[in-house]
Parts: sequence; structure tokens; C-alpha cells
Amino acid sequence: MGMINNLRQLRAALKKPDRRAVVSNFAWLVTDKLVRFIIGAGVGFYVARYLGPQGLGAMGYATAIAGVVMLMAEGGLEAIIRRELVAYPAQTPRTLAGALTLRLLVGVAGYGLILVLCLLHDDVSTGNGLLPILGLMVFQPSVMLPELWFQARMKSRVTVFIQWGAALAGAGLRVMLVQSHAELAAFAWVSVFEFSLCAAMLAWRARQEGLTMDFGGRVLMTARRLALEAWPLMLSGIAVAIYMRIDAVMLRNMAGEEAVGIYMAGVKFSEIWLFAPGALAVSMIPGLTRAKLVGGEVYYRKILQYCQVSALLGYGLAISVFLLGPSLVRMAYGEVFAGSVPVQMVHAWILLFASLGVARGQVCVMEGWTRFHLIATLIGAALNIGLNWVLIPSQGPVGAALATLAAQVVAAWLSTYLFKPALKLARMQTRALLCPFPSIFHET
Repeated sequence: MGMINNLRQLRAALKKPDRRAVVSNFAWLVTDKLVRFIIGAGVGFYVARYLGPQGLGAMGYATAIAGVVMLMAEGGLEAIIRRELVAYPAQTPRTLAGALTLRLLVGVAGYGLILVLCLLHDDVSTGNGLLPILGLMVFQPSVMLPELWFQARMKSRVTVFIQWGAALAGAGLRVMLVQSHAELAAFAWVSVFEFSLCAAMLAWRARQEGLTMDFGGRVLMTARRLALEAWPLMLSGIAVAIYMRIDAVMLRNMAGEEAVGIYMAGVKFSEIWLFAPGALAVSMIPGLTRAKLVGGEVYYRKILQYCQVSALLGYGLAISVFLLGPSLVRMAYGEVFAGSVPVQMVHAWILLFASLGVARGQVCVMEGWTRFHLIATLIGAALNIGLNWVLIPSQGPVGAALATLAAQVVAAWLSTYLFKPALKLARMQTRALLCPFPSIFHET
């Protein structure tokens, strides 16, 4: 009887309307990213042809450094803020004020670090001072907080249309810069303009709909509470950024800016799909949360289903990029970037393990295993740095792609076997890799 009751509970937790909602929500998020990709991709390839491998490498190098610092400013807060806004709507003004205060403080410190780095090493500000300009992106997590408020109120469509408008404006400006033979720094300023315009439009619309922030006496206490909860997630995010972006930094110092340009062109067609596992997580987590309340076999079957769907998504993306990428690279960038093709073919398989890693990360948050998640990502970052030192001198950009792939395999999958409470999860990940077809899809 217990088995029958568990099966009934499982079917109730995974009923068809819920599955349809998952598919619908995931499709909407994917559409948003695809539209923005269509807006920016053609213009991006046009700009890449204009800049050439060396110019694209300079932009990629500065963007990689700024991106790591930006994750410090994000602070691992996104999931926590969404939870607080949904669970405690009456505290929204105080929650957002505390989050804004915390992100601004870290952003100011991060930008100061970037300026010090530029002063100590002149070559870091390559490309007519690109890094001090792109470094302003560290303030993006602060000014984009209204986006999380709209998402918590199930009004993501508002943010989508605003982001599309900002992307169109940025694309138009980039075309004008190419036609006027502008310098590299001008393209960096467009990136800053684009997120600033988006943030201003979001803030205006949110204010119209009644968003307020309470910067009263307890704001620092709120910021401190959020920081204490989020720090393992923040460090995990930084570690992920390191092993996903350190390649560009090490390539620049070991092989030159042209090698960075070849690498950045090669990873483009896989990196544009890295949003998909996160979009899937947004759709799957509500059902996983309900299954955890039921507990027992219901919960574990839901985790297995999530791992299998993630692996299925990862295989689909990886195989597609692997097969279609070489033609797309040549068509988009031209023969001058032909060296990017082998980079792309290696980097495509990161999508599989990144998808599995996002699923593992969501389970870790749900189980309170954030410190283990941090350790796993730190292991991946250290492995990537070590492999880069070994592989870049002999393999160049391809070696950097191999190093990132190996780090992703270890950080997202194999490291799960090192944590005893997560051994069951590790076996589920392996089963998902071997059989990524969840039986739930065949239910009637």
C-alpha cells in the first residue's frame, strides 16, 4: 500500500497541467533569449568581421575580467531575492533596498579593484582603455533589480519587451559605429549604454506600477542578512566565472590577443545556449519544491526526472552545435576565423555538463549543500587554471577549450561522488547521462 500511495503522490505532483506549465514557461524564456540573439547575432558577427581576431580578442579579454568582477557584485543573491519577494511580499521595499545597498557596496569595491588593476598593469587596459569602460558593468546587477520584482509578480513579459528595445538600440548603434570606422572604445561604451537604457526603462516602469524601496534604519541589517546567506553562492558563481572566463585571460597573456579572438569566436555558438539550463531550472523548481514537501520516493523520482530532462536538453544542444557549428562559424565570421572551428567542436560538449551542473546546483540549494557546491566549483576553477598552463602553450585556443571542458566535467558531475550525502544524486546524474529519457514523458 505504501508503494501505491507513493506512486499516487508522484502522479499528483507531476500531473499533466503541471507539465504543460513547465513546457510553456520554458518556451517563453527560450523565445526571449532567441529573439535577443537574433537581434544581436547578425550585428555581432558584422562587428566581429570589422574588428578582426585581434580587436575581438581585446574586447573578449576586457569583458572576461569585468564579467568575473560583475559576478561579485551580483553576490549570489538572485535566487534568494526571488524567494524573499514571493514568500514575503509585504517586505518587498525592505528586501529590495537591502539588496540594492549590498550590491552597490560590492560594485563600488569591485570597480575600484578594476581601476587598481589597470594602474598596476598598463597592458590590462588593452584596446584604448577598454577595461575601465566595460568595468562599469559591475553596476548592472544593482540597477537591474526591478527585473526580479517583475519576475516575482509573474510579469516577465514587461521585462522582455524592455530588453528587446534596449537590444535593438544597441544593435543600431553598433552598425553606425562600424560604418563610421569607430575605435574599439566606442563599442565598449555601447555595451554600457545598452544596460543603462534597459535599467532606466525598467526603473521607470516599476515606479509606475508602485515599486518602492525602504532605506530606513534596518536596511543595513537586511543587507547583512542577505550577505550571510548568499556568500557561498556568490563564491560559487565567481568560481564558475573563473573556469568559464579564465581561458581568455590566460590566452591573452600566453598566446596574444589574436588567439583570444579565435577562441571567443569559437565558443560563441555554444555560449549563447548556456541560458537554457537556467531557463529549465526556473520551470522545474516549483514541481521539485512540491515533491520535496511530499518527500521520500516522490522527491527522488522528481530529482531523477530533472536530471534526465537536463541531460536530454544538454545532449540536444551539444550535438546540434557540434554538427552545425563549423558551417555557422565560417558563414558568420569568414575564413579569417577558420581556426575557431576546432575550438567550437570541443566547446559544444560543455553544454551537456553545464546543463547537468545547473540541475545539481538547484538540488544543492534545496538541500542546503551550498558549501559543497562552492567546493566543487573551486575544484573546477583550479583544474581549469592548471590545465590551461599545460595545454595552451602546445594547443593554443583548442587547449583552452579542452581545459574548460575537463573542468566542467569534474565540477558539475564527478565531484558529486566526493560528497557522501550526495552519492545518490551522483548516481542519478550518471544514470541521466546514460539514459536521458525520463519515463514521465511516456505516461498517459
